[in-house]
Amino acid sequence: MFKRISILIFIGIFLIACQTGKEDAKNFSDEYTKLTGKLRDLQLKVKSRDDYVAYDAEMKREYESLLKKYENSPSRVEIEILRSILLLGLKKTAEAEQKIDKVLAKKPGLITETEAKMVKVKILLQKEQYSEAHNLFKEIEAQVKDPYDLFEVWFYLGAEHEDNKIKEYYAKKFLNTKPIPDTHAKNRYVMYLFLSSIAKQEGDLEKARRILNEGIADTKDERTKAVLVNSLAQIDYYGKEAFPISGGTWINSSPLELKNLKGQVVILSFWAPWCPSCRTLTPSLVDLYNENKDKGFTIIGYTRLYGTYMDDVEDIGKVNKEEELGHINKYLERKKVPYPIVIAEGMTDYETYKIAGLPTLVCIDKKGNIVFTKIGAGDLPFVKGKIKQLLEEI
Repeated sequence: MFKRISILIFIGIFLIACQTGKEDAKNFSDEYTKLTGKLRDLQLKVKSRDDYVAYDAEMKREYESLLKKYENSPSRVEIEILRSILLLGLKKTAEAEQKIDKVLAKKPGLITETEAKMVKVKILLQKEQYSEAHNLFKEIEAQVKDPYDLFEVWFYLGAEHEDNKIKEYYAKKFLNTKPIPDTHAKNRYVMYLFLSSIAKQEGDLEKARRILNEGIADTKDERTKAVLVNSLAQIDYYGKEAFPISGGTWINSSPLELKNLKGQVVILSFWAPWCPSCRTLTPSLVDLYNENKDKGFTIIGYTRLYGTYMDDVEDIGKVNKEEELGHINKYLERKKVPYPIVIAEGMTDYETYKIAGLPTLVCIDKKGNIVFTKIGAGDLPFVKGKIKQLLEEI
């Protein structure tokens, strides 16, 4: 009798837990959907760094609150997917990946598996494993229904994938698919930038000009249109002598003048500590410099004072000149940056070189002429190949 009662109690508890799990999953999903709509509306209002900082803080608060609310809910597949999405948004990538890998190991039904794999794709993108993300995305792209997810993945593959053919395919898909979600519409200009960059790498400057002119005609926002206009202007100084840099505070070197560096291959790297892509690029530039510094090659890292300071560790806010210089120096020491750095106080050289975005690399040959410019942290095989070619020239 006691055994039968125990079994009945266990079955009762199990059924209650199942029902509770279903209700929690539905409520969790409903609240997440509502929150996503709210955050997308807030995202559309981001116009400045301060706006972004406020948006990011609000997102983190909301995500943490939602996770806390359902932390004791049963471990159902639907709930674990939502938890992994929120953890990913909080940049807790390892925890998010651990959860989603457990979901995928259970081999859920097709719809749920597609949702889980979509989260895994985003995790791989956050880890900058673009080839792996692309391979998994190809398996599920046809089943993905949310246009926000599709455009997000198309954007990152179009901007960051190592293979230019794949990059070009997704950039065009991003530009040619209608309608585009409002949160992604403002990024159309980026796809034009990277398509023009591919054309420049192929040596087809006329194609690059044509793409940029199409982007200028397609862009209504004056700030982002200016980025494309500057990128177009950069092409016009290809083959011309590099412009003098006005200088500022130098680190790792006494003041340098480009005219005195003829006979060397030089990369002028425009960057800033607050720029995530700049921080991604820094280790590769350090390696490139260390590998070639004895072969007639140098890098000059060029940044400026902003009156505020933020990097991957600190977000200080407003600072005076000496404080900002001190934080930049600490950042360079932490990242073990050995090449010369100049820190300007104004925008003169940015305007002269028509800097459209950060990071921007300006490559100068042994004759002192500009041979190419590149925006973004990708395309490193092209950069390395070009440097090797220029160093071999007499």
